[in-house]
Amino acid sequence: MKDTIFKVVEEERKSLEQVHAKEREIWKIEHDKDQENVSLAIQEALQEQRKISQETLKIAMAEEQKRSKRAVEEAVRRTRNELMEYVKEQKRLDQVIRQRSLSSLELFLSCAQKQLSFLISEEPASTEGGEYEKLTSTDSG
Repeated sequence: MKDTIFKVVEEERKSLEQVHAKEREIWKIEHDKDQENVSLAIQEALQEQRKISQETLKIAMAEEQKRSKRAVEEAVRRTRNELMEYVKEQKRLDQVIRQRSLSSLELFLSCAQKQLSFLISEEPASTEGGEYEKLTSTDSG
């Protein structure tokens, strides 16, 4: 009877080992499927994240380009205004210099006219050669 019980227990143990082995195989298959599903889900999430990152990067680059464009336009506008102010100032300075030159020339011409008037009023009208002789004789003597 002991042998019979031992055989029955042994058969039951073998039967349970087979069931356990089948369950382990089923679990392994399901585990592999789950692992594959998890891998696919991770890949999809990574692709989605890449797509989101690319869109974010495109938006950020577009905004930066707009900011850069505005900064360049502002710099050009400011430079143009400064250049226009510089040109105006140069024209004003040129006008001042021109005015001074004209004033100096006017003063020179006025003095020359007075000298000529004085010379004309001092000397009586004489011949051309006589006037030359007078001028040269006063220089040498």
